[in-house]
Parts: sequence; structure tokens; C-alpha cells
Amino acid sequence: MAKLRVGILIDDKALPRYQAEVIETLQKSDWCEIALCVKKQKSYDPYAKSSRYTLYRALQKFDASLFGRSTPYLSTVSIESFVKEVALLEVTTKESDFFDQTAQKDITNIEEKKLDVLLNFGFKQIDDELIKVAKYGIWQFHHTNRPAAFWEVVEDIPYTEVTLQRLGSGVTPGFILDRFRTVTHHKSMRKNYESILWRSHMLMVKNLHALAQKGEEYFADKEVKTFFYDLPPVEKSSEKKFPDLRFTFHDDLGKNAPTNIQTLKAFCKLLAKYTKFTARRFFKMDRWIILFSENTEGKINPDLSTYKRLPLPSIDYFQADPFMVDEGDKTYLFYEELDYKTLKGYLLVSEYDETKKTFVNPQEVLKKEYHLSYPNVFKHENKYYMIPETNENKTIDLYEAEQFPTKWKKVRTMIDNITAVDATLYQRDGKWWMFVSEVEKEGFSLNDTLSIYYCDDFRTDIWKSHPNNPVVTDVTCARPAGNIIESEGKILRPAQNCSGVYGRGLVFNEILELTETTYKERVVQQIRSDFADDLVAVHTFNHSKRFSVIDAIKGR
Repeated sequence: MAKLRVGILIDDKALPRYQAEVIETLQKSDWCEIALCVKKQKSYDPYAKSSRYTLYRALQKFDASLFGRSTPYLSTVSIESFVKEVALLEVTTKESDFFDQTAQKDITNIEEKKLDVLLNFGFKQIDDELIKVAKYGIWQFHHTNRPAAFWEVVEDIPYTEVTLQRLGSGVTPGFILDRFRTVTHHKSMRKNYESILWRSHMLMVKNLHALAQKGEEYFADKEVKTFFYDLPPVEKSSEKKFPDLRFTFHDDLGKNAPTNIQTLKAFCKLLAKYTKFTARRFFKMDRWIILFSENTEGKINPDLSTYKRLPLPSIDYFQADPFMVDEGDKTYLFYEELDYKTLKGYLLVSEYDETKKTFVNPQEVLKKEYHLSYPNVFKHENKYYMIPETNENKTIDLYEAEQFPTKWKKVRTMIDNITAVDATLYQRDGKWWMFVSEVEKEGFSLNDTLSIYYCDDFRTDIWKSHPNNPVVTDVTCARPAGNIIESEGKILRPAQNCSGVYGRGLVFNEILELTETTYKERVVQQIRSDFADDLVAVHTFNHSKRFSVIDAIKGR
């Protein structure tokens, strides 16, 4: 396989750390070579000195003073050594507030390098001629709003999105290559900005690697990004205000940098929000509870408002992550209980009482010096196994029942040195698939991504990482929320919507394709906590033949 030839467009030899790491990762890979670095003059910032944005600049400084001490990924890194190792072309563009026009002689010099991709790390909007020089175009990150990650915090938008795009030229459409949605930071624009930029590193490298493997085929299922559209025909020429075909950025529209008045309003919103969160932390305690319902003729009860609630032992505890098991004529409920005094979770099991019509006699089944949750219990070859969440121990461990349901022994560590939660197994086509939310780098959220591992026998420790990991990069539907469901010929994966707040809701994704090289799913149903007035979140769903069970936050 020939190496991918990549060029970099920059306006400074000191790059944000996430961009520098993209370059470093590509340099070290065996599938890519950086063949050219194109450096233009330092870009003019239209917001830097204008009096219209004085308060916006002041708010940036204020935000940085409060939250900037722990934002290492916004620091700059010199790439002098890198520039010395590759061909460097220094150019001077014709620059306006939002556009860079490159001279024809410079475009000719870039064409001679026969690049596969140009990565835009420093140019503004690019003229059509430069867009055409690389075989697979110019790739860059796009944020709907300007400045990136600002308005999402101010307007309480629950997630912040970044897309990786291949630019279009003229009437030739571009492509949305990939996107990432992460939970919006409640208070800090700077922290929110850092989060999406650092995630961008992962998007860029992952998709370039896929391009190197697949070539032109890589674009087959990408979303077309149009830069034009046909207006509907008009009856009279007097009504025709625009030509039938006109260029537009209608799919790029978003908010612009805030003026002084807008900044003042934004500051007031942020101050009110900060006060609200501070008060909530001191005066309001939310607790997870478990709700269950008996199924009718083995069918899941869809009316969540009819589910019964299990009472908590006291206000010092919460209960969550329920899993159901039918064994003979008995049904057992496995779940996490957390003591607020220790802030450590441990695992319990309760048995359904036919007379009392509820689950009774809770017994401890597993307790460690570290936090435990998500007791994923399943049966295989007449034996019961459990994979609890042991993220605090940096492991994914397998337990086997010595005496079901109360006595368990550890069989092995399935995956070691991993920061991951909610491991969920599924057997299909002679293989075992593990769905898990995993943190790729320190500082990332556990709620943003879904990764898959697979093997022939789950009782071993030989798990292979899916080549497309993370296969889902969306905080609204990534993190597992219970066992895989097979229903009416469909395979459904329960997931958590953690946008805005943890456990905002449940999402059911239909798995469309699951192989060693591909994965596709689509959202088919969403569940919010509005089926009861006093519930504010839901985040787990499981069922057996006899019962369905969820958990939810009960506010007080």
C-alpha cells in the first residue's frame, strides 16, 4: 500500500498542541508521509482590535483567568524541527477578513508535489484553484458558530459539535467526512473549546488512516455537503430576485462573534447559570432509583409511567444500573448501590417476591476497595458470568458464579490498563463483541464515544480492537445503557444520551452492520424522563422474559 502524501497549510510555526500532535502522529505512522508544508503570513484577526468586540475580548480573558490554568491542549507547540524535515513553501496570500487568495505560481508549486490531501491548519476561506490541487481535496474542521464553542455554553445547547470536512469548489460539492459531538461545558467557553479541539485530533487521524486503506472508496458513504442549490421556478420574471443557480453557505450559517451588547447579555446568562449550579450543589441532592414492570406475554412494557419504584433504604444511598435474570421460576435483580458516605458503589441482588409483588431481601454479591457498578450478568453454557464496571481499577474483569446468585469468583482480567465503562457483550456470527465507552486520552469524557472489541471466546484475554474505534463519536447516543436486544429481526443497542447532563435520556440504536472491519447503526427511538414529573434523568434499560427495568434520577 502506497503511503498517503499529505500537505499542511499553516500561518505560524507555533501551532496549537492538538494540531502539532496530528502532525507528529502522521509522521510516526507507516501509512502516511508529510510531503509539504505551506506557510503563509500570520492571519489577520478581524476581531482582535475592533471596538465592537471589546467586551468579548475582556470576557475571554476573564474566562481564561478562571478556567485556563487546566487547559493544556490550548497551549502552543513549536514545529521548527518538523518544518526542517519536510519541503517548506512560504507564500504570501491576498488576505481579507475571511478569505485567502493564493497566487497562481504558488498553486503550481503545490501541484508539483502530487499530494493526496491538504490539511488546512491556518488558512482562511480558500479559493477554488487551491482546493483542486490535492487528489482528495483540502480537509479542515468546521464549527457552525463563530467563535467556536462559545454560543453553545451561553445558550445552554446540550452538546457542541465539530465536523471534519472536505472542501467543495465552485459547483462541486464537498463532503462531511466525520463529526464529533461532546457534552457542552456548563460554565467555561475556554474549557468547551479545548474539549472539541482535542477531539479533533482523533477525527483527523482516524479518517486519514481510513482514506489510506480504502482510497476513493472511502468517500462512498460520506454525507455530501452542497454549496449551491436550485431555486424553484417562478411564474413571472418580475418575481425573480435571484438567478436559478446561486452560491450560498446555507449549511454553514451560525452565530458570529458577539458584539459588546451581545457579550453583556451573554455574561449575565453565564453568571445566572453559574449561580444556579452552585446553589444546586449545596441545596439539592438527586438520587438514582430503580423502576420495574412485569411484561405481558413476554413483551416489554412500553408505558414507563406504569413502572413501580423500588424504595431506597435511606436518603444516604442511591441504586442504579439494574440487570434482570430469570432462573427457573425465580427472577433476580442485580444492581449497584452507592453509599454517599464513602462514594463507593458495590453490587447487590434482590429476588422477586410473588406475594409482595416487588423485589426483596437484597444481598451483597461483590464489594471492592474501588467503585463497582453496571453488573452485567449473563448465562453461557449453563454457567452464569458477570462483567461489572471496574473503571476505577483500570480493568475490565470477568466473574463466574460459584453459587448463583450470591457468590462470585474472578476468572480473569479481560482487558488491562484501560479507562472504560459499561462493558456489554453480544454474541453473533461465532464471535463475541464487547461494546464499551473508552477514554482515549486523559481529560476526555467517558460519555462521548463507543468502542468495540471482539474475540472468539470471551473467557480469554485476547480481545482485538475494532479498526474503526471509536465507532461512534456522539455524546447523544454513544455510551452503553444495557444489554443488546434482538426484537422482530432487528438488533437494538440501548445507549445513553449524556448531552447537557449525565443520563439525559435513553436512545435505542439499530445495529445495521457489525463485522471485523465495519460498524453502522442508526437511532430509532429516544426516551426522556418526562413520563413522571419528579424524574430528571434515565440512563439504563434491561429486561428478561418476565420483567423490564430502568433507572432514573428522582429530584428533590
